[in-house]
Amino acid sequence: MDRVVLCVVIPLFNEEEVVSELVQRVVKSCRTLSVSFEVLVVNDGSQDQTLNRLISISREVPELRVVSLLRNFGHMPALSAGIHLAKADAVVAMDGDLQDPPELIPKFYALWKAGADVVYGLRTHRQEGFFQRRMTSLFYWLLNKITETPIPQQAGTFCLMDRRMVEILNRLPERDRYIAGLRAWMGGRQSFVSYERPERIHGRSRVGLKGLFHLARVGLISFSKVPLRYTSLFSLLCGLVLFLVGLSAILVRLFTNLAIPGWATYTTLLGMMGFVQSLVLAMISEYIAVIFDEVKGRPLFLVREEFAHGEIAEKQAHASDLVG
Repeated sequence: MDRVVLCVVIPLFNEEEVVSELVQRVVKSCRTLSVSFEVLVVNDGSQDQTLNRLISISREVPELRVVSLLRNFGHMPALSAGIHLAKADAVVAMDGDLQDPPELIPKFYALWKAGADVVYGLRTHRQEGFFQRRMTSLFYWLLNKITETPIPQQAGTFCLMDRRMVEILNRLPERDRYIAGLRAWMGGRQSFVSYERPERIHGRSRVGLKGLFHLARVGLISFSKVPLRYTSLFSLLCGLVLFLVGLSAILVRLFTNLAIPGWATYTTLLGMMGFVQSLVLAMISEYIAVIFDEVKGRPLFLVREEFAHGEIAEKQAHASDLVG
């Protein structure tokens, strides 16, 4: 069997409407390279006909390899599963909603052959709703203000990584993963291909506001201690203000005859202290939640079965030793 040079990893969850077009466009794009390749699709516990359609397509497309997880683990764990199982010299990671054009894969490949360790897609324009565009821009702005590692703005999952970078990524023990951040942290020779991110054609986004918030939380907390430090500094400043207010009240009481409305001062001090304590506890809780997930050491994903050419290639559930 020929050595696989290129592997395209795509996580899917309830994407029955897009499966056929997705596989067709990815395979057509890869075949223009005249190298051995495979398309590794990870079915993340889909509840519709996504898996059945993938199995059916694999009978006609020998390059298609389907891995089905035991349940829905989430976008990043499913993507990590595919990257971990890919054995090619170069691995392309992309979403399955066709907002990342598969036709760019040859450009990624050319830059990799020219010496790049990582090639990522840079979105120059997003055809999405106004609110989502504004929130995304705010997230990237804030991320670059507080992170210790510079992360390219408007760079998402879509990328190509050299085998060496894939192995480094697979060895990282983190469970809450932000691929764009980890990719930037690894360094190496990085290039980009700019493109306009089109509007989603089929169905609705499976991520939603909850998923976007989770991704933003992971990105901000995993790559920066600044929120924790700023919260600590803010609490110290508030404590200093409270100390000065209390000292002033004592001095006024001892050296003047001015009446001090005690109930107003007392209420203000209580409210301010309550606010500071709540803010500090909330920030610490977010970091503790991440630590809690990391120390449990559970597998990041579990494979139910694997299909190739429409047949079960492996039907033994196994966990990733890499991430848990």
